[in-house]
Amino acid sequence: MNTEVCTTNLIHKEKVATIKKNLINNDLSTLLVLGKCFSDYSRIKIFYALETYKEMCVCDLAAVLDASMATTSHHLHFLKKHGVAKSRQDGKIVYYSFANEDVFSAVRAFLNTSENLSMKL
Repeated sequence: MNTEVCTTNLIHKEKVATIKKNLINNDLSTLLVLGKCFSDYSRIKIFYALETYKEMCVCDLAAVLDASMATTSHHLHFLKKHGVAKSRQDGKIVYYSFANEDVFSAVRAFLNTSENLSMKL
């Protein structure tokens, strides 16, 4: 017998109703986009780099990824498009950083959590 599955259909009707009502009023689509930002290994490496040094240029991030500048720029554009990263240009060099402190905190929490999990690919 599987003890991790309920043997009844519904116990806490009020709790379920409250959550369903709250879900109707909340747009969680931004979480789906954020999930896509975290779903690529190269972007996670970018997150790690930016969490470590706050701001890095595209060419240095490309070296971290062992990728072309075009591929790295593609990932950075994706993150910028979705509000996770921002850029600034200094002459011929473009620097990227997290869009704001909330994003930085979320990435830091994500990276810290991953260190405490035993999941492996």
